[in-house]
Amino acid sequence: MKKLNVQKVFCFLSFLFILSCCIFYGTRFIKLYLENKKVETEEKNSLVKVIRENNADNESFEIMNGKNYFTGSANTNYLEYSNILWRIIKVNGDNSLTAISEYSITSLAHGKNTSFKDSRINTWLNTTTSEYSGILEKSLNNIETYLQKTETCNDTYNELSNDLCKNVTTDAYFSLLSIPDYLNTGSKDSYLNNNEYFYLGNNNDEGKTWYVNDDGKATPNVGDEIIGIRPVITIKANIDYISGTGTKEDPYKIEKENGLFGSYVKLGNDTWRIYEINNDEVKLMLNSTIPNITKEYSSKNSYYDDYSKNSTAYYLNHTFLDSLSYKDIIKETNWSNGYYNSSNTFDYTTSLETTINSKVALLSIGNIFLNPELTNYSTMTGTKEKASSIYVIQKNKRVFSKQISTKTNIVPTIAVDKNILKKGNGTIDSPFEME
Repeated sequence: MKKLNVQKVFCFLSFLFILSCCIFYGTRFIKLYLENKKVETEEKNSLVKVIRENNADNESFEIMNGKNYFTGSANTNYLEYSNILWRIIKVNGDNSLTAISEYSITSLAHGKNTSFKDSRINTWLNTTTSEYSGILEKSLNNIETYLQKTETCNDTYNELSNDLCKNVTTDAYFSLLSIPDYLNTGSKDSYLNNNEYFYLGNNNDEGKTWYVNDDGKATPNVGDEIIGIRPVITIKANIDYISGTGTKEDPYKIEKENGLFGSYVKLGNDTWRIYEINNDEVKLMLNSTIPNITKEYSSKNSYYDDYSKNSTAYYLNHTFLDSLSYKDIIKETNWSNGYYNSSNTFDYTTSLETTINSKVALLSIGNIFLNPELTNYSTMTGTKEKASSIYVIQKNKRVFSKQISTKTNIVPTIAVDKNILKKGNGTIDSPFEME
């Protein structure tokens, strides 16, 4: 019987030990190298990295309550997403970005003694089980790719304070600006002062809702003012940077492919914007008022009657329609023609669910309003059913009711098939056109 060679066994075991160490630590090294390479690539191409580099010496990009805020007269925080212009408010600890729309994109009442979470504004912004919910969420481009859930501050404030919010939820994509964020940016002395009325996301102990007036001053009211809505979103951490320098003329861009919503469409000599997307059609609003024309809404009531000769409805579906070289592509479809008031707690769905059939119409309360430069144009929403007054949109996004006999500017709306928009990419410089 052969004697066991201890030295050979020791050498063999040593070899196995060294080999296993090489395999174990080698694979770990490769794994760590690849992970670090991935992080390096992500940071190299991320929007947040570009923002930090571009604003390293910017006095308007400062740390407030542990976060990097754009403050005061900051002018390098513009972002374009879904054909809407946004202002980046802050860089969060996880490298996500909080942004607010540069202008209000609709006007609604908040509701009396109602928190933001329970308001119709929240329902309008975010998709819930309610019909007509998520008007905005369903419109924007590829939300799950670009956005994460946004923090909502549910604290009550009896006076303006930038104390850290204690009651925070993150269960929806869209929120309204909190009082601490409003103050940390510089409040009325900041870029947030855009000469519009718009709601904030907090109440006081009396249930009144804070809002900002056209001078940039924040104050609470009972929530029955129909004023602007400026949604707040959160861009995902380390989202890819595509282009832009952050100025108004050259905003940051993050989308690899643009969506239809908000796109520009050139028909004949007219420029339109897509404000609603349905299964086979898109609804367009003219990107201007009809030049040199003001009209009475009606001589009867708020019902949109294109057979009534003295009405805006008749003018649009006869004189205006006949003047369009592309009138044959315009579809006859349903348009909202309801009412909106305190008796139904300012439920915008009442405005949207009552419809009429026509070729050319007007916007309604509950629709998305594009082009903030337009002013004093009528909607087709009455103050009650078949009312003697309708709502009119002002440039400061405060909505007033006016008698149907009042002459106002006209922003017509039309619907066309999606599949005709094949030329162009939907930007203002290269609008969609028919082939």
